[in-house]
Amino acid sequence: MIFHGPFRVATGVARPGIDAAVDRNDLLPASSLKGLMRDSAENLLPGLPGLVEHVFGGARKPTVWAWSSARFPDQPEVRMRVRVSLDEETGAAKRDHLLYGEEVWARTAEFEVTRHARLPESPLSEDDHLTVLACAAAGVHSVGSDRRRGLGWVECTTGDPVVDAALVDRFRALAANWGQQHAS
Repeated sequence: MIFHGPFRVATGVARPGIDAAVDRNDLLPASSLKGLMRDSAENLLPGLPGLVEHVFGGARKPTVWAWSSARFPDQPEVRMRVRVSLDEETGAAKRDHLLYGEEVWARTAEFEVTRHARLPESPLSEDDHLTVLACAAAGVHSVGSDRRRGLGWVECTTGDPVVDAALVDRFRALAANWGQQHAS
């Protein structure tokens, strides 16, 4: 993952003097990465929730894939960012609308998606799963909160398989075949 600016995955728990704190021991957790990739897959495969569930799991169907938290080759820097909400009529700061939030500045991060269980009986092969996972990763362009305020812009690349024209064609064919076989 290549970062094009700062990001924030907040803990949801404030600390003294900080409203939106990050977990300095897990700046980009595995659960966030899985959620980002699942969301990307859902956007890339509209109308094919069954295909997404086969790869990412569901309420009654666990996934066979495990995500690691992000590892940062270079030490990231955590900085404070202050934001204020403005009154639309007066242009003045609203009372009690000052936010102190941490943000993370990093160049790159790495994470892994590994198979931790046997694939269930399914029309999908491991290569099919890897195709969906790689294309979903390539579709991730933002992480964390405040993405509409300039935080979290990223580029996500894959090692194996590499997302190239052939893999995108395989992804499209897989989606088309799934759609034809599971049309209701």
